[in-house]
Amino acid sequence: MLNRLKNLTQRVGGSNKCIDKWLHARKELLVTYCTVIGVKPQKPKHTPFNEKALENFKQNLIDYLLAGHFQIYDTIIQQAEGQSSPKMALTTEIYPKLENNTEHIMKWHDNDLNVTTDDAESHLKFNLALSDIGEALDTRFKLEDQLIQWAWQAVAPESKLDMESKK
Repeated sequence: MLNRLKNLTQRVGGSNKCIDKWLHARKELLVTYCTVIGVKPQKPKHTPFNEKALENFKQNLIDYLLAGHFQIYDTIIQQAEGQSSPKMALTTEIYPKLENNTEHIMKWHDNDLNVTTDDAESHLKFNLALSDIGEALDTRFKLEDQLIQWAWQAVAPESKLDMESKK
């Protein structure tokens, strides 16, 4: 996910402040996720469980989800309005998937990430929840990447063909 984010940032970064801010927030979320699961990017060694890292991740997760639903998606629609009906695609295809994704993530956030890791069963449940959230985030980022592409094409339409050729 971090590599895909890096590639996307290299392609569209600097063309739109909203997109840049969104991609930066995604990077912060991914870094806190990696910290919680004990993975250090670019380093092979795992780290032990860190309760403070979990709290940071949970806060970044909520902030990221809220920003998407209450700020960024609307901004993307406004910036891309009139470009191949992105509003229609957002409301009929992508937004319902994002809402469903948010509901699933929030269920894990509210239930499974609040368990203690003192016993083996709780530890397993916690790790499964983290894995599920990682998969849900990957799905979410792919959907959001479509929105980013629309917004980027709206502000840089001459780059549309270039973006499509890199798929």
